Amino acid sequence: MKVTIKDIARAAGVSHPTVSKALNGSPGVSKAVRERIVSIAEQMNYIPNQAARRLADKKTQTIGLLWPKSEALFFHHLSLQIQQEAARRGLDVMISLADPPRGLRAFNEHFVDRIIFWSPPGWQPDMAFIKQKELFHGRMLLIGGGVLKGAHRIGIDRSGAIYEAVCYLAAKGHRRITFVGDSSDKQLGFTRGVLEQRLDYHEHYVIAAKEGDPFPEQRVAELLDSPDRPTAFIVDSQSYAFGLMKLFRDREIRMPGDYSLIVYDDIPEMERMEIPVTTVGPSIGKLAALALKIIAGKEGQGQDRLEDIEIKCELNVRKSTGRL
Repeated sequence: MKVTIKDIARAAGVSHPTVSKALNGSPGVSKAVRERIVSIAEQMNYIPNQAARRLADKKTQTIGLLWPKSEALFFHHLSLQIQQEAARRGLDVMISLADPPRGLRAFNEHFVDRIIFWSPPGWQPDMAFIKQKELFHGRMLLIGGGVLKGAHRIGIDRSGAIYEAVCYLAAKGHRRITFVGDSSDKQLGFTRGVLEQRLDYHEHYVIAAKEGDPFPEQRVAELLDSPDRPTAFIVDSQSYAFGLMKLFRDREIRMPGDYSLIVYDDIPEMERMEIPVTTVGPSIGKLAALALKIIAGKEGQGQDRLEDIEIKCELNVRKSTGRL
């Protein structure tokens, strides 16, 4: 049977408003009475009604994550880092994997007043989201590249990341490099790197594949069998990296002896591979820390100004890349 404030009040011989004040740390209750009420509440295993408290003050100590329906390990590790950063500040984290309007509606219903929303470049809110945003009274932060009026923003320099990867491989003597990924800002960074470094170019050195598509194994296999095969690969996702490495194993191809490999997204799994993989991408720890600094700041302490930050990516050199 659930213990209520009235049960504690009867046991303590006081009114239930007095119990409420004592448990909430409100003034008007002596220290001795407060300590006695708290002790009785603990003995009776009283669990506070957080929903009622939210109804009273319309605030929570909770951050809501509007997260993509993705199996990418990057989002798993980033959400864990955000949770750890939030816990250090005494905040809880709720995650919604629903479509953004529905997730935002759920957070509104639970009075969540801090929201971190992963939105890719080019994302546009629909009318359902706009209506829920109008009902939202709190701080919202977009991560990933999307833009929303009245919200903080952290963008990621993905183009610069792939450009840096190309320059690194070029410095190691690689002239023929293949990029596997979607035709977005990452591919622009690849093209810029190839042109500036004056590298060899072949139409098959860009294998376009949209996010969520399976690894283009046949196209990569045909490239490996061609006379124009590259000496290095840059892939823009973990799924493509795992697909490429499986193809390498099936063909007994060695890294970096036969091919060098750089993967976008510095997830811990890349460092734990049999051949640790060189990565380029945003630091998950730094991204989480920056997000919490923005979203958890107190009003009136310099956090009212909307932040618009573009973070640089980091190249982490490991054993999957070598010199020709």
